[in-house]
Amino acid sequence: MPSHQATNPLCKPVEHTLSRRHLLHAGAAASAIGLGGLGGLVQPLVAEQLQQKEKQVLFIWIDGGMSQLESWDPKPDTQFGGPFRSIATSIPGVHISELMPKTSRIMHKLALDRGVCTFDNSHSAGVPRINRGDPKDRGVIYPYFGSAVANLMGPSDSGLPPYVWVKPGSGGFKYQDAGFLGPKYGALAIGEGEPPPNILLPESVNTQQNDDRNSLRKFANQQYSKTRPATFSEAQNFVFDTAHALMKRRSLFNEPDPKDVARYGDTPLGRDML
Repeated sequence: MPSHQATNPLCKPVEHTLSRRHLLHAGAAASAIGLGGLGGLVQPLVAEQLQQKEKQVLFIWIDGGMSQLESWDPKPDTQFGGPFRSIATSIPGVHISELMPKTSRIMHKLALDRGVCTFDNSHSAGVPRINRGDPKDRGVIYPYFGSAVANLMGPSDSGLPPYVWVKPGSGGFKYQDAGFLGPKYGALAIGEGEPPPNILLPESVNTQQNDDRNSLRKFANQQYSKTRPATFSEAQNFVFDTAHALMKRRSLFNEPDPKDVARYGDTPLGRDML
């Protein structure tokens, strides 16, 4: 669910976090954290293959991450190179920082892009553009990556959110806009890996009562939609139905497997990626 690097030093107990993996394994179409605008670049055949293979996407965006010179693009023996040396990888001729020895061994499975230019003169404009992939002055709002992937993947049988965005820290939610795809493909945005507020039924409301309330809401929406454009109400119904499905899936909020926690790292960032 972009995971921005957590700046809060306080670790919340893992048993209280919402696992991205739980949502994905339950059949959510895509989980990403922030990027977009690739819908026009991907052929329908690719989308079909993604659906058949039930693939998911985890996009990690780290605001203020470590320097490229200390990670993906070291420049040893130069005045800009810094104190760390470069090491060979599994791809001949490609070197990365010595700080990433495990990554160097699987470099043949990765794609490394060391040059990106948006022609924007500020981070506040360039970062969203990278996360959407839209050209300047197009006159239309492009979707972020998670929304584009959710659209390509299509609906899942589980009825769970197609796009889950986990955003640690105190900053606002910036990458949940689905643009021209419509609000149906916007993000379920959650902070610090916590479940959305009020997603679980209170003890005073049983399942039958909740179903009755949902039926009444659907009836009211049907009456409302008879004399108004359907686009917004359809998106709103989708959001409500997704929330209703989540409320019935308490197992999604259970403690994750300790082995998975160990693989991703028992840290705020690792748990958010999990």
